[in-house]
Amino acid sequence: MVDKLLREVEEEFRKGDTPGVIKENLIRQGYSPALVDSVVESVMIKKSSAGEPSPLGVSHEKSVFSKIIFVLLFLGIVILGVVFLPDLLKGEKALLDITATPDRLSYTQGEELGFEVEIYNMGSVERFDVTLIYRVLDENDITIISKEETIAISTSTSHYRTIKLPDSLRPGTYILKAFANYEGRVAVSSFSFTIKEKLVPVSETCYDGVKNQDETGIDCGGVCGGYWYDNACHPTPKQEPWPKPEKASCNDGIKNQDEIGVDCGGVCGGYWYDGRCHSSPKPIIPKEPSFAQIMMNARASAKTNPEQAKNICLALEKSDEKDRCLKEIASISMKKEYCELIIGVNDRDACYYPFFMKGDYSVCEKLTDPQSKEACEQLRELSLIAAQLNQTTS
Repeated sequence: MVDKLLREVEEEFRKGDTPGVIKENLIRQGYSPALVDSVVESVMIKKSSAGEPSPLGVSHEKSVFSKIIFVLLFLGIVILGVVFLPDLLKGEKALLDITATPDRLSYTQGEELGFEVEIYNMGSVERFDVTLIYRVLDENDITIISKEETIAISTSTSHYRTIKLPDSLRPGTYILKAFANYEGRVAVSSFSFTIKEKLVPVSETCYDGVKNQDETGIDCGGVCGGYWYDNACHPTPKQEPWPKPEKASCNDGIKNQDEIGVDCGGVCGGYWYDGRCHSSPKPIIPKEPSFAQIMMNARASAKTNPEQAKNICLALEKSDEKDRCLKEIASISMKKEYCELIIGVNDRDACYYPFFMKGDYSVCEKLTDPQSKEACEQLRELSLIAAQLNQTTS
């Protein structure tokens, strides 16, 4: 790449372009500004050494020597970065984490398999496309069903998806795997679920020994005819005793009229549940928010109230979810002290990446992974060298 850039710079000088114009054109093509500066300076030194007039109109031996040293140092830095920092530089690229969660763990043949898909981008914030593949596999890892879609993502997203389970699917244990394909990488999440055999209802008759249809007793009354009383079916109605019983009321200790419980509900008012009558409806227990909803609340709070976002994360019960939450709000709020609350070693190291990538090398000592710590230290040294070179050339 450096040789190609040198040839381009020499060609631009031959055309008569000034160094400022050349640098601006090359940076627009995607070259690093620091690399462009170094190569342009190198070509200018070469032309000055060959006796050609300097494009800047100034040629001093001391300046030439210092610029040669700067070019050599920069090329060394580039080589070190290519060899030792490829994993570190991946932090500037897309890095996805995907989680698939079923709405329940057991289904019958022919039902809709429902699940929530949550995707978190822990790398680049640039918007890009992700191909999602959902596969249902049997116990022998054979694909039964496969669906695919493409979505665009920048930071994170979540959505609910369903897959129709065939009526012919055999009872047993199955696995759904969700794949996120992006930029030559794949993130995977999976969960298992069971398929139960779908019960086919037996035709209802007046001889099946079951109280069904519109019968008032077992195979008695309604379409079957007869009268059910005294725990038996009779061909004639029950004779009313004399004297005639009192009219049904809401205080007779009997479930009658349109009551839904004994002297409760219907014309009597009240709500029947838990085996007795209540004056108010049964309270509805609120559904616990999903992890995706908690993460959205934490991210929103991290921008304006980081402490509140931290407390949201610490309230999570699962340690892996708590670590993921703290890692994300630390990146949003740029508060490295939140990383120290992470239990998982790998997640804690990953939490510090954004800080030393942005020049905060105080986190180098906090890293536990040897390669990550070495990368952080090398970046610190490169930063010091660059600062010294800037002072020398200024």
